Amino acid sequence: MSRRFELPSPAVRPPRHFVPSTLSLATGLMLIPLSGCSASPTPPAPRETSPAVTAAPTPPANPLASQERPKASVPAPSQIDFHDLFTGAPLRERDEETDELVAVPTRRLGIGMLVVPTGKLMAGDPLANLSANQVLSRAVPAGRYPVELLLQDDERGRAHELLLARVVFGPGRPTRWETAAVAGETPRPSRPGARTGYPSDAATGCFMDASVFAEYTPPAQVRRSVRNGVVHEDSLPDGRAERNSGELIQALRATRDAEGGSLGHAEWKGTVGNIVAFGLGGDQVVPTYWGLDASGAAVEIVSVIGLSEKRFPDVRWPEG
Repeated sequence: MSRRFELPSPAVRPPRHFVPSTLSLATGLMLIPLSGCSASPTPPAPRETSPAVTAAPTPPANPLASQERPKASVPAPSQIDFHDLFTGAPLRERDEETDELVAVPTRRLGIGMLVVPTGKLMAGDPLANLSANQVLSRAVPAGRYPVELLLQDDERGRAHELLLARVVFGPGRPTRWETAAVAGETPRPSRPGARTGYPSDAATGCFMDASVFAEYTPPAQVRRSVRNGVVHEDSLPDGRAERNSGELIQALRATRDAEGGSLGHAEWKGTVGNIVAFGLGGDQVVPTYWGLDASGAAVEIVSVIGLSEKRFPDVRWPEG
């Protein structure tokens, strides 16, 4: 007898759904759901919409914004003179941007004694332009007189600009000023902004006794000869003038830009007199004036280097 065996029918399983893997934004790991588990992707949160921002209306342009700022008024000049500046009078400079007057700190510096054996003075550039005909028309008593500079310093305490240089012959205050003319010339009035003075092509000024000039700049030897019936004169410089000016240049360099110093100052010693020289800071024309007392005697002589009427309106310039 045959038997028939029937295999039981396999159980029917519910269909499995494919669930896509998701990526975690927080960790960067792939999240895979476990089998048999169903996961539905979380719907994205609704985006918040920022309220529309309305730009503020542009204000109308200020018609005065592009116009030049009105300049400040300048007080009336106090009319101080050169002597006052050496004795501590405040100096004010016109600011080019604001047109206001601002204080300028100054420093007075003594640089030596001028030895004057004859009383006849010269003022000029000892390294260029100076000649024997630059002896001044006025004379002073023979003696030894202090030479002083008035300087403006920079932030480091070093000389920035030379304003004035003077020789003081005695106490007192000048009652009037006179242009320092050379012998044989009448002092001429100077026009504002076009002052007359000695030229400097080597940015150096000095005071000296006239007797020192021939020793400092000795004349060249002259050799005469006759050739073909004609007398010839040949100059034979011996190098003394070049050597003397070279010594003065080296001495000026040694004091230049030193703290508490000047733009360079030095003394050249002759046999009986000397030269007291000072750096000007640049080539220029240097107006020079006698300061006279009520009797007409010279109290001082002042060379003006860094002052100008437009830049320093408080300073009173001589009329002649």
